[in-house]
Amino acid sequence: MGNRWGLAAAQLATVGFMMLAGVLAPPARGDMLAIPLTTVSSHGLAAGLIAVGAIPIGKGQIDGALVVRGDRDRLAWPMLARGVLLLAAPDFLCAGKGGRA
Repeated sequence: MGNRWGLAAAQLATVGFMMLAGVLAPPARGDMLAIPLTTVSSHGLAAGLIAVGAIPIGKGQIDGALVVRGDRDRLAWPMLARGVLLLAAPDFLCAGKGGRA
């Protein structure tokens, strides 16, 4: 009986993770949230994003984060190597503190 509850909990956790990943995965093209993961990666973030083809369009809700418009294939690896995480840009992470332009 206890094993069934463990399996159900694991299935619910998997479904929840997949839903969250689907919501926060960056789009192929469009608005993305660039979140620096370290203080070093936050220095010159806008310049680094512009250098790989992104267009900054506003500040994110998270300190140091920027909302940018661009192509995920051009941005993802250079930014990840720099310590910057790219996510989808839902309004709850981007509105406020200046929000979207």
